[in-house]
Amino acid sequence: MSTPSLKGIRVIAFTWVWAGPWMGGVLADMGAEVIKVETKQRLDSQRVVKITKNPEQGPNQGQFNVTNRGVKSITLNLKQPKGLEIIKKLVKISDVIITNFAPRALPGWGLGYDTLKQIKPDIILVTLPAFGSTGPDKDYLSYGSTLEAVGGLSASFGYPGEVPVISGPYPSDPIGSMYGLVGVLAALNYRQRTGKGQHVDIAQNEGVTSLIPEVIMEEVMNGRTRPRMGNRDEIMAPHGCYPCKGRDKWVAIAVGTNDKWKALCHVMGNPDWAKDEKFSDQYARWQNQDELNKLIAGWTKDFTHYEVMQKLQKAGVAAGPSFNIEELVNDPPVKNRGIFIEQNHRVAGKTIVYRSPWKSALTAKNPPAPCLGENNDYVFKELLGINDKEIADLIETKVIY
Repeated sequence: MSTPSLKGIRVIAFTWVWAGPWMGGVLADMGAEVIKVETKQRLDSQRVVKITKNPEQGPNQGQFNVTNRGVKSITLNLKQPKGLEIIKKLVKISDVIITNFAPRALPGWGLGYDTLKQIKPDIILVTLPAFGSTGPDKDYLSYGSTLEAVGGLSASFGYPGEVPVISGPYPSDPIGSMYGLVGVLAALNYRQRTGKGQHVDIAQNEGVTSLIPEVIMEEVMNGRTRPRMGNRDEIMAPHGCYPCKGRDKWVAIAVGTNDKWKALCHVMGNPDWAKDEKFSDQYARWQNQDELNKLIAGWTKDFTHYEVMQKLQKAGVAAGPSFNIEELVNDPPVKNRGIFIEQNHRVAGKTIVYRSPWKSALTAKNPPAPCLGENNDYVFKELLGINDKEIADLIETKVIY
């Protein structure tokens, strides 16, 4: 039986919402023991987002059960000196600390990197604030929507002549998480070779900027601002989403070469309009793509998006249905890959979560997300040897929603 790649690595997580928890969940997938430090005075907002109709679930709802799968939860009042001392004891027996709190949070508790190094010289600290831990913007407030705007992504989305578009899913969080994960793995490798820890600082807005290299290069190399292009591509044509049979059904098609264009024409029955000089080569098609898109839409509308995909993929043309979430969850290939996992949470009951988008023999098989403070006994008693009396006034009893 294979051993998960990070088995034996202990991570303390000061995380909430999405970016930090998702990083912790993936580290748990890799076999690390991830201990999330929580307070009942200010819950992770994902614990109480009201997307369910069952009030009995309490602070065990929604997105929290996805992003925090496989981690452990302790509750501790860090505003009390005893609580801080307990965390310092935990630092001594841990390898990594991750946080997406504001840069002032850990230093404000007396847990800045210089202090952490004194407690455990080879500790690795990975911080994931909105704008990084240094600079004049470090304490600015932000959400995913504002981060993608500042990172340059929103101005790159939208249609020509129209306003910038905010994506909706807000990729700053998961992109930041993945850069944080890479930072953890690189720091662990460095520590293994040198015996030294380090502070890895990731700015989520910079992670967003990494998604638009062609926009950056257009400005840096050519002195031009790349315009918003909607569904168009700078080279490929046809390229876009085309209507299909059914209500709000679409298929994405991308044709990058003349050979692929010929294959598309063959599937469409080689219509007479496809022989027009204005569609004779890739540049001509790109110049006349408004007309071209209407003609292709006239063909796709007579088929379902699945049928268009199957016809074109069989001919070697890149095409895929524009899935809504119901179609995505129930798509046979997606089900076959097993990206959606059914878990039985002891309070929330049956839940469907999505795993990390990679499969490996080294992936840990983790339990559902923890209830609030579920692992207090394990961490405080088993790991740290602290008795009930010492922690009775530190783990808190009242939950504030």
